[in-house]
Order: sequence, then C-alpha cells, then structure tokens
Amino acid sequence: MAKTFFADMIANSKMDGANARLEIALSDAAGQVQTVSLGPDALAALIAIASQAVPADAARAGRLTKLPTRYAVGHGRHEPVVMLRFEDEPAYGLTVSQAEDIAEALLEQAEAIADTKYCMRQ
Repeated sequence: MAKTFFADMIANSKMDGANARLEIALSDAAGQVQTVSLGPDALAALIAIASQAVPADAARAGRLTKLPTRYAVGHGRHEPVVMLRFEDEPAYGLTVSQAEDIAEALLEQAEAIADTKYCMRQ
C-alpha cells in the first residue's frame, strides 16, 4: 500500500478534455506536490464523499480568507510611519513609500474586482 500523502492545499487543477478527466495537483506542508487524475465516476464519488465529510462552517469563505470587520489607519507619534491595523491585532508600521505602494495596489485590485463579472450561485 502506498504511503499516505497529507495534502494541505490544491496547487493546481485542470480539465483534460481529451480524456474527460480532472487533474488536481495537491501540495503538502513541505511543498511537495502530487497530481491525481480523476475520471467521471471517481469524481462523482469524491463529490458525494466530500459533501458528507465537510462540516457546514468549513464552507464559509472566512475560514480560508480573513475578512476583517474593522480596520484603522493612522500615523506614528514618534516615527514617520503610517499605521495600519485590522481588528484587534497589533498595528503594522509602514514607511511612506510602502504605504503609497499598498494604496496603489489596493486601488488596482479594487478596480479589477469591480470590472469582474462573477457567476451567481443558485
């Protein structure tokens, strides 16, 4: 029997149209990657198993991505830094150039998301 591979993340996935198979590359905590190729029957069985095994709260997006409800932006009292804090976590001190870079990156991503059309879930 093969040694168990403890996957922590899906590194890549693609559909092999020629063979009607889904290829999923799984990565473990050490960064090692293994790819599995699933046919239609195996994929249907995996969906049935996963839908029973995943707790209801694990499907929430907040579990994978932090979605803060509060944030604060300010400036340092004794140092020329821009302060950025999310929730009740310790604040980040950014230099002026870092703050300008992050502001520009945030605006670019906000514009990209605003232009993206997402599929509605039924």
